[in-house]
Amino acid sequence: MTRLSVPLSALEIFAEAGQTCSFRIAAEHLALSTSAVSQAVRKLEERLACPLFRRVGNGLQLTVEGENLLKHVVKGFDEMRLGLQSLTDARDMPISISSPPGLASQLLPVVVQSLLAEKIRDIRIVADEAPDFKRYRDFDVAILYGEPASKIHDLESLGPDVFTPVCAPSLKARLQSASDLADCALIVNETNAVTWNDWLELNGIAAAKVNWLRFNRASQIIPAALSGFGIALESLRVLAPQLETGELVRCDLPGTRAIARDLTFLHVTKRQDRVDRVQKVADLIRAECMTNNDGSRRAFSG
Repeated sequence: MTRLSVPLSALEIFAEAGQTCSFRIAAEHLALSTSAVSQAVRKLEERLACPLFRRVGNGLQLTVEGENLLKHVVKGFDEMRLGLQSLTDARDMPISISSPPGLASQLLPVVVQSLLAEKIRDIRIVADEAPDFKRYRDFDVAILYGEPASKIHDLESLGPDVFTPVCAPSLKARLQSASDLADCALIVNETNAVTWNDWLELNGIAAAKVNWLRFNRASQIIPAALSGFGIALESLRVLAPQLETGELVRCDLPGTRAIARDLTFLHVTKRQDRVDRVQKVADLIRAECMTNNDGSRRAFSG
């Protein structure tokens, strides 16, 4: 970039004087003395080798050269102000996070608590059951879930989603083999990418012999499983808090296999005016949401 041939401060003084056609008023606006403004304009005229003002009675009037320069200088300062304002606006915008509802209710409260402890007071969380794979870049951080997310190349994998039957400890005591599933309700999350039918087919179990308890949100199946209403099939990532406390347990029935798929991905904004501010958010989400190959939460070292 070519450097300016005159100081930026001199152009600022000239712009104020040119718009007011008064060294005195320009001095008041800039908190300078009238002589300082007059001297700065004189030095600018000497450097440019052309007059910018002419005296008309007791006032000032721009020359043709002065009018032409003023037009460009004012436009340049307006652009600089807009650029600076955009940085301020970006800093003042809420931290925006998009997440599937299950993760938002299960894992993001710890993230929010940490952000509030860091004195970040403006946080916006959007948790839609149907992910928007087109507008996720509008968010500072977005967790995307589902098969379409695996085909977006600029996303970061948060590890595999492992699906295996999960239930309350009291119910697990009644499950000795896959045939015992017929005596329990299978709790269904109707919005999930992996279904009970997928798991039953993988393990050669006839779906006609089981009972169903259907919900349309992951957040609804967790209370049902905790209450012992039946057996849930959900990503172990989503159920991590209850599995780690022992409120829910895996039902690894003899001869059955879990389903593992890469379905959960992370987007972090690349906007230079936001990236430093949201890096802490992204790291907190990684710490809460990343998984090992067996579906358990993976320690994130930063």
